[in-house]
Amino acid sequence: MVAKNIWSVLIGLSILTACQSIPVSNDLAVTDPHLPEDVEPGSSTQSLATSSAKNDQTAKDAGEVSQSSAESKSANELTDAKEGLPVPTPEQVVTRLQLDALQLQSEGRWQEAEVVLERAMRIDAEKVDLYHQMATVRMGQQRFAEAEQIALKGLTLTDKTPKYKASLWEVIGQCRSAMGDVDGARKARSEMLKWMDDE
Repeated sequence: MVAKNIWSVLIGLSILTACQSIPVSNDLAVTDPHLPEDVEPGSSTQSLATSSAKNDQTAKDAGEVSQSSAESKSANELTDAKEGLPVPTPEQVVTRLQLDALQLQSEGRWQEAEVVLERAMRIDAEKVDLYHQMATVRMGQQRFAEAEQIALKGLTLTDKTPKYKASLWEVIGQCRSAMGDVDGARKARSEMLKWMDDE
């Protein structure tokens, strides 16, 4: 009985010794599909390789997004070119603004009409009928002195378009009459009639 117990103790000691001789690693081995086969898991080479693989994938993804964005923009530009209207000329823009201002004038919205005409005059500062229209807006605002000055300015630009002289002198006569300048109004009407006859 004693011999049997001694034999059991010896077998237990042998198993314990064998277990202690087995090396134990605290690091869990993780297989990275991006690593070459000859790279040892857990090494510094593994870290560098993994980082490089991630950077390559990020760059690839960014490239695909950039290409997709460029293709989308190109497609939009082609659509605009096919479906969009031609870019209007400055003359067309000014004409459109004048029509908008006329609509505002007819509604008594003088301040808004003034803003629209000022924009038109920034595009074409030598278009005579803009000065005539702006002068009529000033009259609608009861700003007769300013209206007269704008009409006089317009007269300096009528060398190439004398047909506007009569309408500008008419505005000047109305402004002077509104301000009580009877003689000035009479002279303005005389000028208006003269240019009407010349037409």
